[in-house]
Amino acid sequence: MAGSKKITIAHVAEHAKVSSATVSRVLRHPELVNPSTVARVRKSLSELGYSGIAGQPAAGTSRRTIVVNIPWLDNPFYGEIMRGVRVSAEAHGLEMLISWGSPDNVESCKRFCSMLQNCGAAGVIILCPLSAESLERISSTVPTVQCCEYNPETNIPFVSIDDREAARTAVEHLVSCGCKKLSIVCGPQVYKYARGRKEGFLEVIRAHDLVERPSWMLQIPNNNFGLAYSAICHMLESPNRPDGVFACSDTYAAAVIRAAKKCGLEVPRDLMVVGFDNTDTATMTTPALTTISQPRYDMGFSACNLLIERMDGSDSASSMLLETELVVRESTIRK
Repeated sequence: MAGSKKITIAHVAEHAKVSSATVSRVLRHPELVNPSTVARVRKSLSELGYSGIAGQPAAGTSRRTIVVNIPWLDNPFYGEIMRGVRVSAEAHGLEMLISWGSPDNVESCKRFCSMLQNCGAAGVIILCPLSAESLERISSTVPTVQCCEYNPETNIPFVSIDDREAARTAVEHLVSCGCKKLSIVCGPQVYKYARGRKEGFLEVIRAHDLVERPSWMLQIPNNNFGLAYSAICHMLESPNRPDGVFACSDTYAAAVIRAAKKCGLEVPRDLMVVGFDNTDTATMTTPALTTISQPRYDMGFSACNLLIERMDGSDSASSMLLETELVVRESTIRK
């Protein structure tokens, strides 16, 4: 096998019966992996003749560069995704650059494509919500993969989650805890995640014939704690307030907990809260947040692997939706 084609991390993972992410960790940080797994992976590396990093340019040439385009630099959600991309990129001999801001009008898209060409980018991972026209223009410039946010009107592959189904899980949990007056704190509807999570929220409250009150459906301009806090305080100061809140990010959920305290309410006794993302914020609040955990590291790692397939000329790279998990903590457990 070693003599017939280049051995990749994917080949090693299949041979060792582990994930590509595990092989990458063994190569980069074996101290973080179970010793028996390290031994098994290293045995496969040896037997398959893995002699280096797939995609590594020949000696004397420049390392290839990929660009990751994100909407915001100050959103903690993207940190683990960037780490997953970086680990995969390094394992394949790639450099990674981060671009901030959405190139979704004609001029900004032109500038973005020029930047990709000028920096010699071999590919790009897009995390911003873009029109089909912008995505097609970028994809015609360099191989492109969508991550988290994706536009289904294109054939550009993506790695994401089922936001609607994850939201249904979160809201069903609130209902199972006895909540009957539910609120949602959501982001701008330009984002696929915001639309999907709101759809899931509405499906559950309608299925249970619960009150659907527009004043309890808050839409925040961006993932900003201060803006969310102000809007939530206004809602909770009303005598007719919700008894459960589905917050579409952990930042929003933390704002709910702070606002509840200001309004003299105790979480979870008076108000239950479920967040989304399972960022570090979820364990920093008091009480700790029940939240939907996204596999953010795996999303970044898989998106980079998918991009590498595209860079290698594959037209059959398949999109994927990764699984989420409800993590129950103190914000929905009444003593």
